[in-house]
Amino acid sequence: MPDSTADGSRSLVVGAFRRAFARTESRLLKTYVLVSALLGALLAVLLLLAFPVWVFETAGGSELATFSRAFLIVVGVLLLVTLVAPVLSAGRRHARGTASARGDLSLALAGYLFIGSLYASLLVSAPPAQRETPPALLAPAVEFLYSLPAAYAVAPPLVAAALILLVHRFAR
Repeated sequence: MPDSTADGSRSLVVGAFRRAFARTESRLLKTYVLVSALLGALLAVLLLLAFPVWVFETAGGSELATFSRAFLIVVGVLLLVTLVAPVLSAGRRHARGTASARGDLSLALAGYLFIGSLYASLLVSAPPAQRETPPALLAPAVEFLYSLPAAYAVAPPLVAAALILLVHRFAR
């Protein structure tokens, strides 16, 4: 049976990861390919483990509980898609022969910014009892994030995801 991609992978995602890692000259993009693969696998495992617990705890509940179960899946898939989007974009550009060093660098930076935004989001949404004293160098930024209302936790990932879309669209 013939392979569906030029590099021998039947999966669009695996093929894009292989292509982006093998064909780029950007070390930053190569590290992002590895980091996003590891974080994506970790996130997928956490979602798979969290879903049965969430279903068990919300079973027999209201419609809001049913919605929350669906919301977990939707948010998880959106996080995974956004995490791998820079790699998919770079892989596609390399497959078409339109990749550039500047574009690879921009995609990697946008990807790392998204990972950083997830950390910032966790800091904003951290319960007061779980907050620790940050290192002196990072204290002003962390204290600022701690001071924000928890509802603002969605803002950093949304801004970073929009930046990934802009970089995908305009990086040449």
